[in-house]
Amino acid sequence: MASAQGKTVIVTGAAGGLGKAIATAFLAAGANVVICDVNSQRIASVEEEWSKSYADKFLAQQTDVSDEAAVQQLIDAAVSKFGRLDVLINNAGIMDDFSPAGACSKEKWDRVMNINLNGPFLTTKAAIAQFEKQEPAGGIIINIGSVASVHGFKSGAAYTVSKAALMALTKNTAGFYGDKGIYSIGLMLGGMQTNITDAFGQGMHMEMFQKIQASQSPFAPEKQVPIELVAKYCLFLSDRDIASCANGSCNLFNKNWPEA
Repeated sequence: MASAQGKTVIVTGAAGGLGKAIATAFLAAGANVVICDVNSQRIASVEEEWSKSYADKFLAQQTDVSDEAAVQQLIDAAVSKFGRLDVLINNAGIMDDFSPAGACSKEKWDRVMNINLNGPFLTTKAAIAQFEKQEPAGGIIINIGSVASVHGFKSGAAYTVSKAALMALTKNTAGFYGDKGIYSIGLMLGGMQTNITDAFGQGMHMEMFQKIQASQSPFAPEKQVPIELVAKYCLFLSDRDIASCANGSCNLFNKNWPEA
């Protein structure tokens, strides 16, 4: 596995699932890792687990990524403990309930947008301010997108729009900040074990879900993207030489499902 020795990495939504797998990969590669999650119990559990192996190499903080003040506190805490920030991975996100626009409540829309889009915007904004003022300047932002970022009929309206907008934020950020040594990259992920749990827990819009299923080849367990491989990809992209060439790219990582 590639080395991330000495780098400081923030991973949002990282007290479980994909985010924790990404954070663990960076810890194993020698990075200083800061994780946040809105769930205080999961944060406490990760702190207890990692304190046995990684001691002073990590910081875990309860943070609502849709709260600008909380996001700034996260950035400040990371820099206070480790001296700088090198990589931000915007992983925090939730699924919708597959509701189409006509059936999506304003409450559902706002909740998905706040976490999936406003959160990455706020963390990106705060990270860029830090990237610009530190010495040496620069940094890398990796946004965890979805096949729904590029396919308009793979989930409900709210999730689809949030992930498409996240792809646009990735490219816009890359375009303006690339010559400043700040690189922005998107990973458009396919089906994973943790992707859809929120939707099942909330009660899906079954007509929409069934129409989506009928419009594509069936999803099967062997088409799942292993979260450990996503973590490896993030580690690869954290190399500044690689990131400079990948700047602005939004890369499908989906085992060719849905088919290209």
